[in-house]
Amino acid sequence: MTTGMSRWVVPAVGFVLGLLMAAALLGRQASLAQAAIAFAIVAGYALLLLVLQSRSDVASVLSGLPGDERWESINLRALSLAAEIIAVVLVGAFLVTSFGGGDPTPYAWVGAVFAVAYLGGILWYRSRS
Repeated sequence: MTTGMSRWVVPAVGFVLGLLMAAALLGRQASLAQAAIAFAIVAGYALLLLVLQSRSDVASVLSGLPGDERWESINLRALSLAAEIIAVVLVGAFLVTSFGGGDPTPYAWVGAVFAVAYLGGILWYRSRS
């Protein structure tokens, strides 16, 4: 399950996401300082991962470049746990919002996207194995 991803993908995506966040904040009448802080947080995180990925196994996993099969397995188990927790939180938020009289539609849409992505992933990887 090794990947051919470049070590520059995460910093590039972080930089672009930081710019998009800053632009979104500026579009909502935020100050230039608030936009700069948002950019710095996202781009700084990505840059920190770039700097640490050759020195830290955790940073390399967070960068999408696990060092060996052991870390690939740890990454897969952590992703599985995170997905299970997100599914439970989405259902819980949907129910709490529904019983509280709010609009549960956003939780339903996110849950639907999660379910389609999961089932699509199963079908995709099943067809390729």
